[in-house]
Amino acid sequence: MIATAGQGQTNAKLLVISHSAVVSGYRERFAEIVRQGGPEITLLAPKRWRQFNAEVSLGSTSGLNYRVIPRQPVSWGLKNHGLRNVTHIHRGLRRLIRDLRPDIVEIWAEPFAAVTAQAVRGVSRFFPPARIIFFSAQNIRRNYPPPFSFFERYTYRHADFAFPINSETEKILREKGWRKQSLVLPMGINPDHFRKTDSPLLRRRLGLTGFTVGFLGKFDSQKGIPDLIRAVSQLSGECKLLLVGQGPLKSRLLRLAGELGVREKIRIIDPVGYDQLPAYLNCMNVLALPSITLPGLKEQFGRVLVEAMSCGVPVIGSDSGEIPNVVGDGGLIFPEGDVEALRDRIVGLRENPETAAELGRKGRQRVEREFTWETIARRQIEVYNQLLER
Repeated sequence: MIATAGQGQTNAKLLVISHSAVVSGYRERFAEIVRQGGPEITLLAPKRWRQFNAEVSLGSTSGLNYRVIPRQPVSWGLKNHGLRNVTHIHRGLRRLIRDLRPDIVEIWAEPFAAVTAQAVRGVSRFFPPARIIFFSAQNIRRNYPPPFSFFERYTYRHADFAFPINSETEKILREKGWRKQSLVLPMGINPDHFRKTDSPLLRRRLGLTGFTVGFLGKFDSQKGIPDLIRAVSQLSGECKLLLVGQGPLKSRLLRLAGELGVREKIRIIDPVGYDQLPAYLNCMNVLALPSITLPGLKEQFGRVLVEAMSCGVPVIGSDSGEIPNVVGDGGLIFPEGDVEALRDRIVGLRENPETAAELGRKGRQRVEREFTWETIARRQIEVYNQLLER
């Protein structure tokens, strides 16, 4: 059994496989697990990976309280980073499992991903006592073609526990045949990194005068950014729209802004690194995530909502997918695709600064209750204890 924080750490070993751990902020989860007396962690992560629609390098891993093995995966989906997430595998993974002999293998990839099946197969052949945990964020039911359908069934047969990102994902896992235990585990953040600060110099450099509505993420059809531009175009007075990101919709967004006569109100900034995110969020008076549901795609979480809430920035989200459950009482919700309702929510916050400030406080409180790495790590350790007691 793994000790809780303050009781001293056991010799239990956890092997983590995660391509998203290339981002330093996402690795804080593992440092917190060890800090709370969790297992000894070995993290297998890529040297570089495409996150935030940009190439991210692993960087230095010195001074950590866990071991990191940088190893670039191989994939047959190199031209599409979304496809690459489910088609990559790691050379030498079986040997690592055999040599490490971990008590638990935790795979931060979908059950139908090639790397998940590779890890499950490696455990089955080289160290069967290890318990296996996988992750899932698929909140729309899909039937995958071979070989992914085989990978999914194979994972369900041999894994021991699942971390779905939301309750809808958990329901789909059950519908597709998952019969073992699971725990809904949302994404987490470091509230000391994402906190309220003043960014007057950055606001001045970006030309942000007056009330600023912000969006941060990928410029694609599912994010509903055209609706946000239409809503801002209906606002009177001095108002700016700050869009941070990039993607296939960028030229269309610029064209739409020109057609609506609001090009001078919009500032488009390329994706920024993890360390810079809080400064840009603190330039916003409100962050909007107007996502829409598409065939086969809807919002699985909306991490930027939590990051903004942690900074005390009031948020407005559509009712697509998991957004309402993430926002809770820390922001406002509107019907997806309803431009007038989105406009009214923005106007309400601009004209009622006390309401906006109160939502900012509630959002921060909600993050501290539900979405910190400290909370997430404690829940994970409870699962590890449960698995190791079997």
